Amino acid sequence: MVNMKKCNYVISAVAAVLGVAIWALSAGLGIGFKEEGGISAGTWPAITGGIMVGAALILLVMTLVNRKKYEEMEVVLGLPANRRVYLVMGIMVVYCLLLNVLGLYISGLILIPALMWVLGERNKKKTAIVTVVALAAIYVIFSLILGTKLPEPFFM
Repeated sequence: MVNMKKCNYVISAVAAVLGVAIWALSAGLGIGFKEEGGISAGTWPAITGGIMVGAALILLVMTLVNRKKYEEMEVVLGLPANRRVYLVMGIMVVYCLLLNVLGLYISGLILIPALMWVLGERNKKKTAIVTVVALAAIYVIFSLILGTKLPEPFFM
């Protein structure tokens, strides 16, 4: 078994690296306000990356302050509840890979039902309604209202 202190150090490091990577990649899209109005495409991802780095630093400080308490806390990585988390993480990795190939809408048609199934929803009608409403909302808000270019399938 592993203690919570070691897990927190690993999570802090991974979150910090991901946050910095997100921030660096979003800088290539432009960060801040545009001269003609609105914000640049990389602004929100940069904010997200900054929040991840901030959260990593907070976790690191909390772990250093409560070092003794976290050394005594054991973490069982193989619990059924943890396996569900690993499955969701795997689904998100597959979604990120599919996003570049199949685009946002087709990938969303796979992601939303998969996540709902893992989280225990078995009603197919409810799953279909949530999927259609979520993707329709994304289309209306981002494509029609904001005019944002979203990832498209490779064949379009």
